[in-house]
Amino acid sequence: MHNSKEIVKLFSTGLLNSYSQIFFSNNKVFASILLTITFFDIGAGLSGIISVLIGQITALLFNFNRELIRDGTYTYNSVLVGIALGMFYEFNLSFFILIVITSVFVFFITIWFLVSFSKKGIPFLSVPFLVAVWIVILGADNFSSLALKQKEFFSLAMYFPYVFEKTTAIFGSLPFSNAIYLYLRSLGAIFFQYNDLAGFIIAIGLLINSRISFVLSIFGFLIGYLFYSYFEGDFSQLIYSYIGFNFILTAIALGGFFVVASKRSFLLLLFAIPTIALLISGLQSIFILLNLPLYSLPFNIVVCLFIMALQARVNAQKIQLVTFQQFSIEKNHYAYVNHMERFSANTYSQIGLPIMGSWDVSQAYDGDETHKTDWKHALDFVIVDEESKTFKFPGYELNDYYCYDLPVIAPAHGTVIKILDEIDDNKVGDVNLENNWGNTVIIKHSDFLYSKLSHLKKNSLQVKLYDYVSKGSIIGYCGNSGRSPEPHLHFQMQATPYIGSKTISYPISYYLTNHGGKFSFHSFKVPKKNEKVSNVVTTPTIRNAFSFISGKTLEFEVISNKKAYHVTWEIVLTDTNKTYLYCKKTNSIAYFVNNGTMFYFTDFYGDKSSFLHYFYLGLYKVLLGYYQDLELKDSVMISSVFHPVIKAIHDLTAPFFHYCKGDYQLQYISADEVCNPSVVSFNTQCVGVIFKKEISKISYNFTIENDQIATIKIKDNNTLISARCIN
Repeated sequence: MHNSKEIVKLFSTGLLNSYSQIFFSNNKVFASILLTITFFDIGAGLSGIISVLIGQITALLFNFNRELIRDGTYTYNSVLVGIALGMFYEFNLSFFILIVITSVFVFFITIWFLVSFSKKGIPFLSVPFLVAVWIVILGADNFSSLALKQKEFFSLAMYFPYVFEKTTAIFGSLPFSNAIYLYLRSLGAIFFQYNDLAGFIIAIGLLINSRISFVLSIFGFLIGYLFYSYFEGDFSQLIYSYIGFNFILTAIALGGFFVVASKRSFLLLLFAIPTIALLISGLQSIFILLNLPLYSLPFNIVVCLFIMALQARVNAQKIQLVTFQQFSIEKNHYAYVNHMERFSANTYSQIGLPIMGSWDVSQAYDGDETHKTDWKHALDFVIVDEESKTFKFPGYELNDYYCYDLPVIAPAHGTVIKILDEIDDNKVGDVNLENNWGNTVIIKHSDFLYSKLSHLKKNSLQVKLYDYVSKGSIIGYCGNSGRSPEPHLHFQMQATPYIGSKTISYPISYYLTNHGGKFSFHSFKVPKKNEKVSNVVTTPTIRNAFSFISGKTLEFEVISNKKAYHVTWEIVLTDTNKTYLYCKKTNSIAYFVNNGTMFYFTDFYGDKSSFLHYFYLGLYKVLLGYYQDLELKDSVMISSVFHPVIKAIHDLTAPFFHYCKGDYQLQYISADEVCNPSVVSFNTQCVGVIFKKEISKISYNFTIENDQIATIKIKDNNTLISARCIN
């Protein structure tokens, strides 16, 4: 059973979301504006609310998904049905009965379309509204006992004509007034309002809700307007037959809601909007015969048509469909851009270097000697001394070479599927062309992904055929077999399981380069020739400090500008194996990943003034190994580092170019020991940059002690925050 307070909260939230969902949003302020607009006709406004409430009650009585009640998915079509009927008929008992029956009907139609369309990944949009209203229009007159009375046009304009006339006069004095009139009336027509004031208020609400949506609405409308102008179309249809809002809603849907907003999504509209114009011309004559209005049918057809077409593409890199819907075009856009900046190079199978310690790349991709044509994507590793020699004097024997007989390790988990271990090592300077690859091990990591380790020492293999090996386990030892004039390790990735297979380009997930004693970190890149490379060796105290185990809690005593408070976060593991920190007090969530080498946050939802958000930004990306003065960089969402006003202005141009950027940087400062420290200190910072000029900065200092994050110091402009772990 649900108590009355929960139901009231559920229904009130769902009511507002039902209005904002019509514009693909869940913004409560925008929803309130839209709700107010519907009461320009009192009967229509009441009918809309009643229709939503009936739909919500039906959903609750039949035990449907409460989340879909809350976000308005079940009932945004009910809003349109209620308003449409409220504009047709006078409010009386017969009309109320009609509203109840129609609202229940549209709810179950919505369920059917939701289930049917979602199987194919297609939105059902306002199709339930169209079906319900057309049925009522066609059938209501047959029930004479319902005593329905079609009312004359009614709105607040009849009682406050000065306000509405003044608004029209103001816009009439502007350049391109005819286009402005049509744009505003097209916005108003979405809620069956026929005046400029309603359209203007909706436009302001749309701008507040989403700057990109506002730009898209103008862009989409102008394409349709210019198309009609060029072909001398009937502009009376644009006003009285609800044509203009089809352009607007299609532009918002395909320009940024279902498709990530970008230059290409705007280009897509140049094809979609004229298609709507052709549909309107073709369908209008048919619907006139049926005495039915087109309403939003062209919008529904074109959006579904284009989404289905985009889903069927072989290559989806140019125009991206939104995969995780956040009901905000801006959030969808920035989340995608940030994800591409951070993770576009990431691979599903994470391949490490097949070496222990520090080795040099003697030959990289497209090598000078042997890495050519179909076998060009390969790496050769050796060890050199300070004089760049691979051997100690005199260099005549294999044992003189620094890499000879050193361990070779598995670059990732997998199964050994090929072994060759009986080829003699060459004398220095000789090569074995008959057995080109020498002693070799091939490991299968996944379908169509294999690693090959070649020129190994005879009889040195530590694995057998079909052994399962873990990342970092010893496979064998470096030798000089095959086409190898001196000891070295040949490493390549390939798509087939054969010793002579062609190579494929595949990045190393994480590795370090050492230049003059200074380490640099690299992720999902391919090492270059002459680089001194090594795998990341994690530090136990850092690794343990970020080992956030599901079910445990993190607790801190925080002092912010001399005000003390306590925070407790729960560590939660989802059904899909995603982990996050949850702050019950602020209802905030920070998703994170710990893959054994890196700890990093991926998403934040909730209060951006909370200490959890500071924590999220300060530890945005952390290498779990201590390397003195090592710097780590990453890209931060601009909404986390800029004032909302700056971000809102940036939204207007975001689909085309970004001039605002959020940068993150980590640097390890000190440790009490070099090899196995128990106390580690590091600094991080998040910087907001506009045209390469620093605008804002949050600075952090972290201390790790006793295998936990012991202290945190934060400076955010004039705000000083310190925290101490009390777990």
